[in-house]
Amino acid sequence: MDSTEASSDRRLRCTIIGAGYASSFEIKNYLRAVARRFRLDENISYDRKVVSATWSDDTSTWTVQTNHGDTVESEILVNAGGILNNPQMPNIEGLGTFAGPTLHTAAWDSSVDLQGKTIAIIGSGASSIQVLPQLQAKCKHINVYIRTPSWICPPVVVPNAGSSNYTYQDEERELFRKDEKNYINSRKEIESQFNSMFGAFFKLNPEQQDMRNRFEARMRCIIKDEELQRRLIPSFEAGCRRINPGEQYLISIQEPNVQPVFDPIQRATPSGIIAGGVEYPADVIVAATGFNTSFRPRFPIIGRKGLNLQDIWGKDPISYFGTGVSGFPNYLIYLGPNTPISNGSLMGPLEATSDYFIRLLQRMIRNRALSFDVRQDAQEDFDNHTKSFMKGMVWTGTCRSWFKRANDGKVTALWPGSSLHYMQCLAEDRWEDYEWRYDKERFAYWKNGFSWIERPEMDQIGLQAQRSMETMTTLPRSTSDLAFYICKAENLSRSEISSNGESLVHNVENIKSAEAESLGEHDNLARDKEPAAAADHPCITVPV
Repeated sequence: MDSTEASSDRRLRCTIIGAGYASSFEIKNYLRAVARRFRLDENISYDRKVVSATWSDDTSTWTVQTNHGDTVESEILVNAGGILNNPQMPNIEGLGTFAGPTLHTAAWDSSVDLQGKTIAIIGSGASSIQVLPQLQAKCKHINVYIRTPSWICPPVVVPNAGSSNYTYQDEERELFRKDEKNYINSRKEIESQFNSMFGAFFKLNPEQQDMRNRFEARMRCIIKDEELQRRLIPSFEAGCRRINPGEQYLISIQEPNVQPVFDPIQRATPSGIIAGGVEYPADVIVAATGFNTSFRPRFPIIGRKGLNLQDIWGKDPISYFGTGVSGFPNYLIYLGPNTPISNGSLMGPLEATSDYFIRLLQRMIRNRALSFDVRQDAQEDFDNHTKSFMKGMVWTGTCRSWFKRANDGKVTALWPGSSLHYMQCLAEDRWEDYEWRYDKERFAYWKNGFSWIERPEMDQIGLQAQRSMETMTTLPRSTSDLAFYICKAENLSRSEISSNGESLVHNVENIKSAEAESLGEHDNLARDKEPAAAADHPCITVPV
């Protein structure tokens, strides 16, 4: 190949939608530090809302428009906005007439003073389970409106198995920083526990009943009142809805200043909420009601032949491996329909998705491709396989869940297999499942006849691709364990995780960590009063 043609100077313009941070104070500062360390913030446009994205077959590019009037063109469009990004308020008659503040857990207004107030928490899923223990400590009274209970599981692997919300001490964090092997082993132990649970999600697998029995026994031990046990312990399969490691919720809901309300909400009034014919006064309403989980984009995404993904996914959100959609060339998705969001650990699959995208784009560059588009038959085969597989899973069980559609029960959110199964499938590059369009003859890069082994300077792209492959930690090997993708510690310094944002460190050489130094930088947030102590609860020591 001609060295000029072999140049690695061809750069694809890639537009990525979704660069926001989690609302949690600690996670937000950690992610900010990661962005600074790798200089990602230099390529992020803040305070921008995408209003449309349109594909052009003539130029093989995407045109993205924002609410500021910006127009961005790129060869690649990556939607990294995720699924849980559109807070959904409950549809309750009269909610707009409520005189006090109405908050959503995903759009929190920290200026609202909750100290000594009477609070109404609507919802009993993951959001409610996380927020109740924090509010219980500072509020005068809380009414929790519960429609469907959730399975509460014991904590994942921690040094003290009896703790419901273990906090690492300074000495333990320091040990993680100094002893990389200890840190890696601790991370692997946690990831391995998540990745060893998948067998329990098969309806007829004895592991399902065993897991359900263990969860129920632990919940009964923590919940003292028999009537409350009957109300809070689910009757459906464990895993049909999201399983939550939130035993502090079970403790908080039994505190004197908390009242669970199981009657359906009838309407809201200016002064509170009516349920079961009783009006419960409230100063503040907290909607712990989750998100719009339809997968339908919030803005038009126009592909080939004028297809709008809003229309397609408004009817049935089908995709190819959750990473792309037929009819939408050069469009890549993180956590699209049927991805492993609750099939084990999510971190490995996210990294595997990134590695998959890198390999896909490297092939595009190396082969002078203008576009790649998921084949319709490949997408249909994946969808049919997924529907068939899900029949035997707890996700098609008897619960109400956003994992499946309400009208027909089709599971649209989860992968047909474990998290590690997803990583293995992505590692098998099925480029034949795409339709490729080329700028030149597809084998033009073979021109000079030399390999990059013999003449690296003549095939710089091939050499780069090989080096990239060799650094990918998400490709399974014959020696892989349940957490094989965790193989090194990458620390951020304390100064990089400063809360005021003044520290900017741009040296990316000899990176020692992207995680360990962040452990506990902002763990001990000031509170007027601590939640009910889990460590003092006798049932927290029950072995499982």
